[in-house]
Amino acid sequence: MATAAADSLQQTVAALNALYNSPSSSAKKEANLWLENFQAKPEAWQTAVILLTNENVGKEAQVFGAQTMRRKIVDDFQDLDAAHRASLRDSLLSLSMQHKSSPKIIRTQLCLALAALSLRMLEWEQPVNHMINLYGSSTADLSYLLEFLTVLPEEVNDSRCPSLTDDEYRTRSDGLLTQNANQILKMLVVYMENSGGDAQLQEAVFRCFLSWLRSGDIATSSLSNNPLLAFSFKALQMPELFDIAVDVVCELIFQTKDIEESMPVIQEIYPNLLPLRQQIAQSMEDENEESVRGYCKIFVEAGECYLSLVVRHTDHFRGIVEGIAECTSYHDLDIVPMTFRFWYQLAEELRKNEEARMRYQDVYENLVDVMIKHLHYPADLESWSAKERDDFKDFRHVMGDVLKDCCLILGSRIPLGKAYMLITQAASMTPAKWQEVEAPLMALRSMGAQVEPEENEVLPEIMKLLSQLPEHPKIKYAATLVIARYGAWTDKHPEFIQYQLQFISSGFENEEVVAASALAMKLLCKECSIHLLNYLNELHSFFVGVTKKLKATDLLEVTEAVAHVVAAVPNAELAQVFQMFCLPIAQQLASLASKDQTTLEEDIPHIIDNISQLKIFFETVNPQIAPTEPHPCIPIVQELWPVMDSLADRVGGIDEVARPLAGCWRSILISYRTHYAPLLPVTMARLIKSFEQTGLGQYLWVGSRVVREFGEVNPGPTLQFVESLSVSMWQILQKYAGQFNEIPDVVEDYFNLVSDALLACPREYIHSTLFPTVFNAIMASFSLKEQYSLISVFRHCRIILDQVNDLQQPRSSQSNSPRISGGEAALVKAQFAEHDMFISHLLQGLIYNFPPEVYGDATGLIKALTMFCPQESALWYGKAISSLDLAPAEMQKTVSDFTTAVSERNWSKIKSIVQDFTSVYRRKNVLPRSRGGKN
Repeated sequence: MATAAADSLQQTVAALNALYNSPSSSAKKEANLWLENFQAKPEAWQTAVILLTNENVGKEAQVFGAQTMRRKIVDDFQDLDAAHRASLRDSLLSLSMQHKSSPKIIRTQLCLALAALSLRMLEWEQPVNHMINLYGSSTADLSYLLEFLTVLPEEVNDSRCPSLTDDEYRTRSDGLLTQNANQILKMLVVYMENSGGDAQLQEAVFRCFLSWLRSGDIATSSLSNNPLLAFSFKALQMPELFDIAVDVVCELIFQTKDIEESMPVIQEIYPNLLPLRQQIAQSMEDENEESVRGYCKIFVEAGECYLSLVVRHTDHFRGIVEGIAECTSYHDLDIVPMTFRFWYQLAEELRKNEEARMRYQDVYENLVDVMIKHLHYPADLESWSAKERDDFKDFRHVMGDVLKDCCLILGSRIPLGKAYMLITQAASMTPAKWQEVEAPLMALRSMGAQVEPEENEVLPEIMKLLSQLPEHPKIKYAATLVIARYGAWTDKHPEFIQYQLQFISSGFENEEVVAASALAMKLLCKECSIHLLNYLNELHSFFVGVTKKLKATDLLEVTEAVAHVVAAVPNAELAQVFQMFCLPIAQQLASLASKDQTTLEEDIPHIIDNISQLKIFFETVNPQIAPTEPHPCIPIVQELWPVMDSLADRVGGIDEVARPLAGCWRSILISYRTHYAPLLPVTMARLIKSFEQTGLGQYLWVGSRVVREFGEVNPGPTLQFVESLSVSMWQILQKYAGQFNEIPDVVEDYFNLVSDALLACPREYIHSTLFPTVFNAIMASFSLKEQYSLISVFRHCRIILDQVNDLQQPRSSQSNSPRISGGEAALVKAQFAEHDMFISHLLQGLIYNFPPEVYGDATGLIKALTMFCPQESALWYGKAISSLDLAPAEMQKTVSDFTTAVSERNWSKIKSIVQDFTSVYRRKNVLPRSRGGKN
């Protein structure tokens, strides 16, 4: 035993030396992995004690010893018998006394270990009083006692305790915290009153006070007339205590947010808040940003917690709002957003209280001015990095939300009027600064959602002003986006449409404004499509001309713009108009498709653009046509089909082409549904051929839509279609020999396909030869690690089990009768019997390779299978557990718990049993390795 302990100690010290001193990153990684694994071993208990007892091993080793002690208590305390628990407590108390003056990192870890032990060791009576008796009588030991008392509430409230039942945990935490709270509070007052000028001791007292406040165990009533409240505000004047004092004051406010219960304490807190406004002003004058940040945090906390008082007693509590407004006006844009949530919350409450809303109007009027000022780009914008520009651009949109809040309180006229005046003033300056014009234009965009479409006073003047603004690309860009934002307003004011179309069109001549113009054209056409029918010929000429120059996003946005107008064309005229806009694109695509292979591949970007344009038309122009009537859009689809079929043959194996091509087909299927039926046979044949040739999941994705649209009414052809796709899928799976993690997207698309087939025609699917083959693929797919591919596999299994469980145990809310019979249920049961490792594979996945996002889905599958096959599942679970590295007692317990839940038909407990077991097993046997491997 002594030799083993010495070996463990020697190996641990060597690993720590490598971790901290080796020049090799791989050696550091290997050492960290070894140390992580070692902490999970039983011998780590003794090694931790030796490290903490031996001063010669060095600080790093003693820190590791203290960390190990805490981790062992948290993870493995339940493995100790009563004698070892008592010995552990005595050793830990002895080590604590030895290290009470050691570096803080060691003391903190030992205090955390003691706190963890206090919670778990129920036979340790009154551990808090025990620690007070040990360390409370000597001034020199106070820092250690305060450290323990500080971490205790955090450890009790945050720790996981598998060794305690819920009742035991509640009783123990009550005994440790609630029952000791008043005693601790009195002690802290005494320590603070006797601290003299010892700032370190005062900070330790505040940190302890803060921890107990956050735990919620200090009754609000006990804070009334408590000296610690006054001490907290006084400490704000002391630079060395400012940060902790801010945190304590904020927590005091938060803990008194229950207004009725806490009013006596609030009446003590609020008079201490008001003088802080002078400190805010002084800190702003001194450019002391950290102080401004601290005071802002306090006032915002007060505003949010005392919001009902701010609204009900506007005169008395107005000081809080004005203090927050002062913080919002500060130039530091890292501090300003701290106030934004308050302005939103206040606006929401003021909307319900007209009298209070009127009283705070002046505050919100000033807030409009402040926010527009903050929206200004700096004069040195050119010196900013691309990331700084992007960050500020994003932040401007956040600031815009505050302007929307202002509109909720003020209505739209006042904020619009302020923006209008600022624009006219800035535009009249010689020379005009573009930043001064652009900021209020940005404000207009931000406020658009809160402006009524019927607004007739200010917006007409603003719209007329846009064309008179100074020529500058950033001003033109912002003005164009103003038009984009007010499309709903323009719909009510169609007299501005021609003016706006001209303004937007002119922007396509300026490279810096093209993106704004494309977006504005899209939104204007979407909102005003009916009015724009009068401009169809002009739009067509514009569209044909401008799209020759546009690329990527801009091209697609302009395409969507005209598609919205085409969609508004009456059905009787739609075929001609639809062809007028789509035919040039189709002809260009046909011309590209006719080129030789080398030239064709060089033109792939143009092919992608054309296909994407057509996709937009097909998904946007979607008229409601009776199934018996000819569809005006189908002729162009039929004309286009040979071109797309040819492209699929020649470049459909290129992923960049396959995606938009498949997306285009899918949009056609969704938009035109039964009208597409004549093209269904050639579409199925094309998808089968393309998937066979390329193995790309995009073609399965389109296949899923075919199954959804036509599977229920045509089950036979649908299953033949899915089976044909499956032939190629089996070849792909064989090629990868079970290494499905290399093709997660294809696996995901395939299981979505067969799931849709199962939903569309469940009886036919279960009786088909496809069903058992897919089941084999399911078992192989449990090796996957990618979240969404696993979810698609689980979804398929869940659909199967839900079908049979609904048959056996119909839900009262079910409106339709089960879609399968006992015959299909028997076939399903036979498959699970044949694949009796189903639960075992799920358990292995839960322990080793499934991502956490799918744990609930996997355990839900085990629950659903157990509902369907209770007795068999109990046997399968026992078989799965027996394959794991477990002590006999652990194995017996989880199998017994599972079997008991089955016999009681307590299905929800099945899920929790599996979750708890796999969580503990993973933590003890897997996580140390995986954590180490990531460093």
